[in-house]
Amino acid sequence: MFTKSDRSMGTSGPLRILMVLAALAVATAVGYFFWNHYRPVAPGAPLSPAADAVPAAAVPGEQLPVTLFIPENDTLHAVATTITRQPDMRLEARGAVNALLGAGPDAPPVLRDLSLRGWYLGAGGTAYVDLAPTGQREIRASAREELLAIYAVVNTLTQNFTEVRQVRILVDGREAQTLAGHIDLSRFLSKRMDLVRP
Repeated sequence: MFTKSDRSMGTSGPLRILMVLAALAVATAVGYFFWNHYRPVAPGAPLSPAADAVPAAAVPGEQLPVTLFIPENDTLHAVATTITRQPDMRLEARGAVNALLGAGPDAPPVLRDLSLRGWYLGAGGTAYVDLAPTGQREIRASAREELLAIYAVVNTLTQNFTEVRQVRILVDGREAQTLAGHIDLSRFLSKRMDLVRP
């Protein structure tokens, strides 16, 4: 006849208790997870703080109002216009600079001789704008014309796009000392609203 010894029952007792406690802990954790993630939500209550904080997405193809700063009569003139809304701010900023430069023969001096090769937004809100002369290898302009052309680009970017805090102008993909021989481009440029006609 088979009989259990008191010794074997004594060693399995604490092990059983530990197993029961572990099972209870797992069941509690699983129950809390399901209660927290799948409980009913009251009508009208936000599903989560993150979902409530997400703004409505912009629809690409809509028109985005921007202000271009056009050199005219020795000052910058703020001109309201629109560009095509893009899925990314960087594309919208490129569109704004192209609108500034793209007026063709009617564009102000200096700007009509430039094209946008590229641009990118660096750390701290610094926009690097790479300009290139169109057709000719040298930009000819007075110091005032050069100043207004540079700040037309700077003001257009910094005024329309809050992500852009300052601008660095490159020429043909390289750091340049100047655009037309007068204005120092070796530094970061912030907007200058003092150049804009009141």
